[in-house]
Amino acid sequence: MHVMTRAALIPDIRKVHVPEARQAIPHVHAYLRERILDGTLTPGTKLSQVTLAEQLGISRTPLREVLRMLQEEGLVENEPNQRTRVAGLDPQELDDVYASRILMETLALSMTMGTFGPAGRKEAKRLLAEMRRAAKTGDFDAWFAAHADYHRLITAGAGEGLQRQLRVFADRTIRYIRIYQLSDPNSWQAAGDVEHAQILDALIAGDDRGAVTGMAHHLARTALRVLTDCAPSYVPVAVPHAVALIDRRPPAALRLSGAS
Repeated sequence: MHVMTRAALIPDIRKVHVPEARQAIPHVHAYLRERILDGTLTPGTKLSQVTLAEQLGISRTPLREVLRMLQEEGLVENEPNQRTRVAGLDPQELDDVYASRILMETLALSMTMGTFGPAGRKEAKRLLAEMRRAAKTGDFDAWFAAHADYHRLITAGAGEGLQRQLRVFADRTIRYIRIYQLSDPNSWQAAGDVEHAQILDALIAGDDRGAVTGMAHHLARTALRVLTDCAPSYVPVAVPHAVALIDRRPPAALRLSGAS
């Protein structure tokens, strides 16, 4: 007689309150996405659909759609036996995503230069203060919200199509920023805080060159730090080339230890 073994519960996953059945997909997607990004569901965690649906309090039909959405975002992957697991950290994907973001965000920042008035300056300074407060108190949700708003504000001069692509890339990099935070809990925000302020100063001064090079190195530093911590044998290619295009110098000039 064959006895079915019950899959082990997935740690720290709770039932999701869904106001209406038709809202199950967006609610569950947001919940599982956050659990992956904040490190609750670590890379490699196996996700049994039966067990996960039971823990979340939903049927398997909406869960399958949620897992499909997460797979498109690169957050989960299917194994050959059709089991799903939380995706591991792909150093080449990190390299490619950050390089793309460097090129697109510096373009959008440059396009904002001529339209960044007093109201934008005041709001940007408020968001910098909010990031500092949130970092000091360890309120990561508030920090990420202010951080996203800051980057959107200083690239708001770009068209909607470009801004939409920037939002996609920014979402893809949240997981890597969280890894940086967890690896350096005491001072992870210090360098970024200085860089955010320098970019804003250049933007206010109309220093296009200073703003875009500051942004390029700001994004590169996070990417290279995470690669150094998580994939020390991987040699970055795309990020140094992207920064070199902004700096107009050979990509080999960007050293891991010197990125800032």
